[in-house]
Amino acid sequence: MRYRFHLPLRVSAAIGRGTRSATPWVARTALSIAICWAAGGPRNAAFAAPVTKAWFDARGVCIFPLSPGALPTSREELNDSLVDAWRDALTLPDPTRVVLIQGGRYPAVDTLRIDLSDAKLPSNTNKEKVRPDGKPRGRLGVARFELVGQPLLCDDAKLNVSLSADRVRLDLEHDKTGRPILLLADAQAGTLKFDATPHDLERVVLSSARIAAAPYGVSIVSTNLKINAKTTHSVTAVLHVATRVGFIPAGMTFKAHVDIDDAMNAKLTDLKIDGDDILGPLIVGLLRPGLAKFEGKTRPLISFPSRDMHLHDVQITVDDKVHLNAAFGN
Repeated sequence: MRYRFHLPLRVSAAIGRGTRSATPWVARTALSIAICWAAGGPRNAAFAAPVTKAWFDARGVCIFPLSPGALPTSREELNDSLVDAWRDALTLPDPTRVVLIQGGRYPAVDTLRIDLSDAKLPSNTNKEKVRPDGKPRGRLGVARFELVGQPLLCDDAKLNVSLSADRVRLDLEHDKTGRPILLLADAQAGTLKFDATPHDLERVVLSSARIAAAPYGVSIVSTNLKINAKTTHSVTAVLHVATRVGFIPAGMTFKAHVDIDDAMNAKLTDLKIDGDDILGPLIVGLLRPGLAKFEGKTRPLISFPSRDMHLHDVQITVDDKVHLNAAFGN
């Protein structure tokens, strides 16, 4: 049976606007799921664009909120400011164990540990991005810095994240709205570890896709994600998205492959999109020209807020979970 139908004018226009706006999001999402960096931190953090544009900046692991008001000037004030800010941003199981500061003499300490294990990230939020003003008002030296989320709970998904670094410099400054923040500006050597099951990653992708699609009148029904790592620097991801535009079904399958070279540049290839159901072929026809701009494109994989820090290596493996291990430092 052949379907014959005419889309209402407003639905057609909405699809056009939505697919044009979604094109760069689709490319970045394809790469995100390919290297699994999408879960590297809170979705509401960002900072000013670097001079050389990378696929991603390290916003989720470099910016830590402080409570409104004056910047902390003592160990006690720093502890209280961090706890209050995390209490506002997340649902914490026990705020008294979130921050641990030991040793040294402020503003230099031996250990700063932030433990967000079992904290819940807020659902269905799209907060304004955090942008540092680039004017440090103070600096904190930390011999050993740790950030742990074992796990972080995000839309019923469990994401395991840990960051550790030695000889760290944290800048006390404000974002462009005047809110105090703590910025990871330098580290002699650091590691970031992340793992999650494909099912949990799929839940995060589904939640993010629903937030992105909602302004265009598109309902995301379900997602199916498959990730394969040929080597630790070569990853392929396939994502099927089932949607509805009004009451009309539209299915899309995205495929992307990423190769990471020794200089930590990522090349995106084999970027494909196919449609199914009634509206899928029409929508992918609108998306393909925009996606073609990203085919074969090479960019630095990660950028940091400070030029003093660089990504040294990243290893991606897939078994019953997707694992990412990254090394960075000055």
